Amino acid sequence: MNPSLDRLSRDIGRVIEDELQRSGIFYRIFIRAKSENSIIKKLDNKAYEKSLEKKLMQDVVGIRITMYFSDDLPIVYKALKTKLKFIDETIDETEETVFKPSRTNLIFRMDDEIAKETIDSVISKYIHIDTTYEVQLRTVLSEGWHEVDHDLRYKCKADWQEHLDISRTFNGVYASLVTSDWSIITIFEQLAYKHYKNQNWPAMLRNKFRLRFIEDNIDARIVEILNQNLDLAKNLFRIERSDFMNRIFIDGIRIPMTLSNLVFVLNAYYVKNNDILKITPDFILSNKKFFNKL
Repeated sequence: MNPSLDRLSRDIGRVIEDELQRSGIFYRIFIRAKSENSIIKKLDNKAYEKSLEKKLMQDVVGIRITMYFSDDLPIVYKALKTKLKFIDETIDETEETVFKPSRTNLIFRMDDEIAKETIDSVISKYIHIDTTYEVQLRTVLSEGWHEVDHDLRYKCKADWQEHLDISRTFNGVYASLVTSDWSIITIFEQLAYKHYKNQNWPAMLRNKFRLRFIEDNIDARIVEILNQNLDLAKNLFRIERSDFMNRIFIDGIRIPMTLSNLVFVLNAYYVKNNDILKITPDFILSNKKFFNKL
């Protein structure tokens, strides 16, 4: 392992984690830098040329982000492309009559001040490595399957060539995981709706928005307002989670992710209820980004 390259990969990972953590999205992140042996092996196997006209190695630093919920994948995809130096992507298209695993892999450019010294030391030996890195997006459920697929099918293609029936069966396991991903979202939506009908507002918010809250308490004044104004509760429940999360990323919002702050921000963005606005903290009221949408 090249210590400088390893340190560089951690620095890049921290930049990405900073974006993810402030949103409250549930995720896991895995960061790695290729060892010198891995670099040599890939260059030999892929027959990379030293000509700059040839494709350069773009995954000397690799980051994999696994989301708890599959509907967070397009949100994180859009956020990273907006916030980082996007270069290229590989996204497998879904075919109606053919099932196969799909990839969401993104290529980004490293920040010059972070990368130059480290990458230059590597490029001095392998000039067909550039200052980019790869980010793979997956769900937690599909992560294990992809690991097995990569190590025991992708790297051992000859073992599978005459056994396509077994290969299709293996893909079928992935299909069941995709179905499970969507089933989990449906379960939480149903749970949120039951809590909405029972007027259990904290549970409704937790299961509707599925975020990592730093505390479970909610301002008693919010509960009282919602108990007295069921239309307000309905309006909050009907807010599209994906639209809200996209706004949080695009606007660069940084607030402690609590249930109370969630209600304050949802109200500021969408509902504009005066009773909630009266108890909204100044640091939210003073943020013009919340009030220029409608």
